[in-house]
Amino acid sequence: MEKDPVRLFAEMMKLRDEEISLAQAALLIARTEYPALDEAAQLARLDKLAATFNEPRENSPLANVDALNDLLFGRENFSGNDNDYDDPRNSYLNDVLDRKIGIPITLSLIYMEVAKRLNIPLAGVSFPGHFLVKYTTDVGELIIDPYRRGAILTLADCAQLLQAHFGAESQLQPRYFAIATTKQILVRMLNNLKGSYSQRKNYAKVLIMIEMTLSIDPDSIQDIRDRGMVHLVMKRYRESMADFKEYLSVSPEGDPQVKEVLQALRQLQAMLN
Repeated sequence: MEKDPVRLFAEMMKLRDEEISLAQAALLIARTEYPALDEAAQLARLDKLAATFNEPRENSPLANVDALNDLLFGRENFSGNDNDYDDPRNSYLNDVLDRKIGIPITLSLIYMEVAKRLNIPLAGVSFPGHFLVKYTTDVGELIIDPYRRGAILTLADCAQLLQAHFGAESQLQPRYFAIATTKQILVRMLNNLKGSYSQRKNYAKVLIMIEMTLSIDPDSIQDIRDRGMVHLVMKRYRESMADFKEYLSVSPEGDPQVKEVLQALRQLQAMLN
């Protein structure tokens, strides 16, 4: 097995979005924490879940959702981790399969991957603050929340969810329900891990997540800036200076973070002169 999941992930991200296996890419992310992880065995676990699906008597989207919910949240007892939401294990697919608890995006990933094996047409939705799943039918769309045991959400539910994260003035926008690409889902997973490890001051792990994100979007100026800040904390001063210079060369006019970067760059230049 290739020992460098970061390099393998970068190679995978050169593929077109539709050519990327979401589950395999998620397992490469997990291998940064579990180098000996058997990816084939983990994929087989998803196959096994799909194999235990009880075919609904009526062939309808609602019946399919009910059957998926019965499998994953009834029989298998997957649930959202309200008690320790920021635990990095909530973002690693193998851990979520082991522990049967996770956050919206990883529970949605399992929900979608099982559905994919059953030819049930689900797609991810990068709803702000809370990842969701969409089931497109002949008569409309069902918005599903795997974090809440596969609840089907109304627009009023979605508005309440948005306001819970961003305040009472937040308003639903049609773009909030757009289908997420595979790469967008992976960026969101990596950002969750970046946040979890930042809270724990595990900067080596933060740096890995940033590097993987940049393999998806090399022009992400936020990640270039963040990498510079991580290098600074890790006392990798020349790498930090290079990142800050790159960031300043591409940052848009009026970027509020430029002042902080300029200040850090001046301090670095004084230290290195």
